[in-house]
Amino acid sequence: MVCKNELSDKIISMDSNKEVRITNARAINKMRCIVCLVICLIVISLTIVSFTFNIINFYSEVSNEAGLGTLRMYTTLSNILAAISASICVPYQIDGLRKDKYKLPSWVVELMYVGTVGVLLTFTIAVSVISAYAGFTYAMFANSNLFMHTINPIFITLLFTVAVTDTKIKFSRTFFTIIPTFIYAMLYFVLVFDAKVWNDHYHVANVVPWPIALIGILSIAYALAVLLRFLHNLSNKRVNKGIEKYYKESPDYEFEKITNAIAKLAEVESKFYKEGDDIYIPVDIIKLLSERYVTSTLPLDIQYDIYLENYLLNIHPKKDEEI
Repeated sequence: MVCKNELSDKIISMDSNKEVRITNARAINKMRCIVCLVICLIVISLTIVSFTFNIINFYSEVSNEAGLGTLRMYTTLSNILAAISASICVPYQIDGLRKDKYKLPSWVVELMYVGTVGVLLTFTIAVSVISAYAGFTYAMFANSNLFMHTINPIFITLLFTVAVTDTKIKFSRTFFTIIPTFIYAMLYFVLVFDAKVWNDHYHVANVVPWPIALIGILSIAYALAVLLRFLHNLSNKRVNKGIEKYYKESPDYEFEKITNAIAKLAEVESKFYKEGDDIYIPVDIIKLLSERYVTSTLPLDIQYDIYLENYLLNIHPKKDEEI
């Protein structure tokens, strides 16, 4: 749902002893754009720095993977995938700030979901298994581990569960998130234990038999996917409630007739029109306003026409000025 309005907080009196603050929907979305953009740039930058460091000056007595060999590491691959999803988000955040709206395509959110599961699995294994045989300090803070095992997973998890929340994740998507992990695990066990062309850099043979390790890793990855979906959808519900509350209760849209409220919405939206932009009708918002004006019998299609008419009337002067 794309929701936009003036940047201010409104307070409406419910009774003489109680006041409820209604946060402007545009303020909510602008803040999400800023948070997303900042965290995405941090994740991208840290991944580039870490990968470059690993390629140029990477040596570990624990993994013995150097140079391009770092691409054999699940940590590296999962961080790269997360950085790619963050990179795809950046243009949408910039466009959102320019047009004062927030909207990510569902496929972008789902790609970030997959990347987040990967880096959170990296964090989980690092803080538990790797710390057990290499030491907590090394696993979480040594060299690029500080970025790829600790900072990136924390940032991308916060991003996905707190800011990238305009799309509700379906339960079926939880199964897709473990596909990259499954593919990597199968390659790892074939190349390490069958073909023996890779080092056992995760020391699986020293811990448990590889079939048990495979089941364990996939189980942990899926559990993390379920947890991330729950937290993401919880934030999605909370944000949507705030947006709905704004359009249903804010004095910004308190008029005698719904036609005036729709005209006001069109006026606000038109302020952000730029030549060449597509004109869209914010159907979800108009439906919220329609629910607010319960006494109105005006059909929704007529309300859409009223919005479009007022929107065009507001942007025509802008075009005339440019001409």
